[in-house]
Amino acid sequence: MFKVIKASYNDDNYHHTIQLRNNVLRSPLGLDIADDDLSDEINQIHFVAIENNEVVGVVILVPNYKDKVGKLRQMATSPQVRGKGYGIALVNALETYAAQNGMTTIELNARHYAVGFYEKIGYTICSDVFQEVGINHYTMQKEIITV
Repeated sequence: MFKVIKASYNDDNYHHTIQLRNNVLRSPLGLDIADDDLSDEINQIHFVAIENNEVVGVVILVPNYKDKVGKLRQMATSPQVRGKGYGIALVNALETYAAQNGMTTIELNARHYAVGFYEKIGYTICSDVFQEVGINHYTMQKEIITV
């Protein structure tokens, strides 16, 4: 059994997401998250999936309240929990928070191999392919209902 919670920038759960994001998103590309400037993450909303007191998933929302658009970024799940609904639960928590806070659209840059996951949960491609961190990406978007 797992739960999804909102993590604060300075709590232990947030710090555990850094290692997860490095292992899943950076290391396979020969990159290290330690080289990234994470200082703006204090202004972002972090959701974590926790199973047996361990952080096994993360997604971050960059809110733009003025334009009512949120950007989904840094989605990562541990290999042992993939295909079990953790990613969907993380995105649902992000979308619910965004809707409750006046956002009407979620945007993201999806790695080419993640496009199918996002399409299954209602996102559509709205760009040509482009390169980011050395791999093909697509911008995707979804309209959400404000609560």
